[in-house]
Amino acid sequence: MLKLQILGIGCRRSKALKDNVLEALKRYPLNVTLEEITEVDELMKFDISSTPALLINGQVVAEDAVLSVEEIRELLERCGAKEQSNLRLKHILVPTDFSESSKGAFVYAQALAAEVDASIKVVHMYHPEFDVGNPFMDEPLTAFEQNKRETLTEFIRDNTIHSGESVATATRIEKEVVIGFAAEEIVRLTKTGKFDLVVMGTTGEAGFLGRVLGQVSTQVAQQSVSPVLFVPRGVTHRLFKNVLYAAKYQPGDEAVMRWITKWTVFFSANLHLVHVLESKENGFQLEQVDMERHFHRNGQTVQVASIKSESVIDGLNQYARENKIDLVVLTALQRRFYERFFHRSVTKRLLINSKLPLLVVPSKF
Repeated sequence: MLKLQILGIGCRRSKALKDNVLEALKRYPLNVTLEEITEVDELMKFDISSTPALLINGQVVAEDAVLSVEEIRELLERCGAKEQSNLRLKHILVPTDFSESSKGAFVYAQALAAEVDASIKVVHMYHPEFDVGNPFMDEPLTAFEQNKRETLTEFIRDNTIHSGESVATATRIEKEVVIGFAAEEIVRLTKTGKFDLVVMGTTGEAGFLGRVLGQVSTQVAQQSVSPVLFVPRGVTHRLFKNVLYAAKYQPGDEAVMRWITKWTVFFSANLHLVHVLESKENGFQLEQVDMERHFHRNGQTVQVASIKSESVIDGLNQYARENKIDLVVLTALQRRFYERFFHRSVTKRLLINSKLPLLVVPSKF
């Protein structure tokens, strides 16, 4: 059940917002509770600067604004989809090496966390013996670790999104410094079952992520038991309206397809099931029909496309541009197809040139 709260002082604009909310509920009926708060003492308990305001499940979705009926209906539709989806996105892991790329991933994760009401844990992994930037090589390990802790604290402080910026968030942020090799420690943390998603930058400093072209990101994507969202440098979070599932139509665990369905339903996104035929291939593979039937069977509207291109990457990039794709999804089930994506030249062209976030879904949950 959704909880809607209208905050206002009974003025004309507050009444207009209430009328629009009621009309939107007629057009998109949901099981909701609606509360109108007008007492000044009660209004002061909320983190708002002006009225009227609209809250959904305790989160401010509009402030000092009279949303239109259509805008409210779209909000209700998105929230209703989230209520119906069993997708869990409550805890996000953000590895960092303090690079510009990891800063961007941290900011991106905060915006995403604010949208889904999730907490974030920022973790820095290091190995003193292999860290060429270690100024405490001859000092006790505690001195180097303390330096890392202070740097992590500064990193979070300097890159936390505050109210009044592009995204206002009260996201819960935790931090930890871990000794060990990056890929191994990230994978280990996903195996604890504490994290629903990993958000990583696609380039980094030597010694941590290296580059997405290197071994660390590939190892994390292949071995993580949590989905991994790779964020290209300079990309900011936006609503996932169009999601491209790059499918090779190989038989696999249906749990992956169910999870992709949950993701798109949760974000009220359109799903594009795209198969790129390279010049040596002819026609759809037989598994395509089963894949399409699966998504339709689970209530997901799917746009299926088969395009021919000299390369998979060029074909996907072209389709993404023409269809305003916001996110590309791959699954670790697609072994040969997947490995080609993480080949040096191919990955660079997909993630750096296209500037699209890439979500890699593990084969099992």
